[in-house]
Amino acid sequence: MFRSAAALVFLVSGLPVKAEPPLPAGISEVAVVGAVQSPGVVQVKQGGRISDVLNAVRPDAAAYLLGGSLQREHERQDQVRQRAGLLHTLGQLPQHEDLDVRAAGDLLHDWLDAHPATGRVRLVLDRRLMQVQPLNNPIARQGDSIIIPLRPQTVHVIGAVTQPCELPHQPLQDAKTYLAHCPTSGAADPDTLYVVQPDGLVQALGVAAWNRADPQAVAAGGTIYVPIRESALKRIDASFNEDFASFVATQPVDP
Repeated sequence: MFRSAAALVFLVSGLPVKAEPPLPAGISEVAVVGAVQSPGVVQVKQGGRISDVLNAVRPDAAAYLLGGSLQREHERQDQVRQRAGLLHTLGQLPQHEDLDVRAAGDLLHDWLDAHPATGRVRLVLDRRLMQVQPLNNPIARQGDSIIIPLRPQTVHVIGAVTQPCELPHQPLQDAKTYLAHCPTSGAADPDTLYVVQPDGLVQALGVAAWNRADPQAVAAGGTIYVPIRESALKRIDASFNEDFASFVATQPVDP
């Protein structure tokens, strides 16, 4: 069956492809998928805003706008470089003298393998709010894409843990409380925790006695990143944990 399918793809790929007609001048196309009433490609006139695209597709009542993603090619290229830098650092951890640090590096390497650069821009895709806040309502660009998920029911925990966890979301539950159900490893930084909210906001929280921050709830679809302790990375890449958390923020929210 798979051979037949592969042969069919090969034959189809050998056929001449009909060229798409060029877009009219001053028109941009934005692709929209997810919890909207009219998914597909939206054509926007020059100067049109992202809120105009959202008005055209009409997000469903069940749409989780806090986790919506606007993705752009220019930002994706920057994130490709960021991801390559993270992989370079992780490539040095298998030689680390601490076995827990090696194991944490393996888990983070696996996570990066499963999460490519997306080009996500931090933006809450609430069309009504955008219309009254022009600075948060960018002009639509050719090649933009938008993902509108349904509301997730979980929170993810990754990083210096014994195994990554997907835990039921509990309204207003503190980020640190989730760790009682997802044990950290010996590589975990004892002083800091990162929370990546579903809108892409990254929050660094003090969790030690000397720097403890106020309780921080994690919204549905958020990710808690347990960093590798700073002393283990200082000579390799002092900004690794901050950079990793910011890359997590580029990922679309799982519905």
